[in-house]
Amino acid sequence: MIHLEDYLDTLEALPMELQRQFTLMRELDALSQDIQEQMKQATEDFVANPPTKEDPRHVEYMNNFLQLFSTVLKHGEEKVALATQTYDLVDKHIRKLDEDLLKFEQRELTYPPRIMHSWGPGAAGSSGLDGSHQIDDGGAGDRRGGGRRAGLANGADDAGGRKK
Repeated sequence: MIHLEDYLDTLEALPMELQRQFTLMRELDALSQDIQEQMKQATEDFVANPPTKEDPRHVEYMNNFLQLFSTVLKHGEEKVALATQTYDLVDKHIRKLDEDLLKFEQRELTYPPRIMHSWGPGAAGSSGLDGSHQIDDGGAGDRRGGGRRAGLANGADDAGGRKK
């Protein structure tokens, strides 16, 4: 169980880190939406009152557009970087879980089982979960009416072709 405890310890901080990353992405989205509204307004102003090339406002409009586009692009790149970091963070945890699962499976295959089950290899003659000893001998020596023949309907053939 050491692997499980180690994994749970590393997993404990994951929800808070994911929440932080997604909150930052939402904030960048909100900033980008505001800038897009500013760009829309600036575009409408430019179209409504287009300056001539000689007009000094022409350079102002172009510089304003350039600054707004650059800011939106920067926010988009930051969001991509955050998404990549978030993906890498989750991928790291998935890889760790896969490694621990492999170690656990290898350990379980090399050690004998700790609990004897009433099913599976070596189950005949073993103690059941309720503490009773059941041996399925096909119903021949079963005085309680259990075993293989208990499930057969009246008059049905058993495995040996005999009528009940």
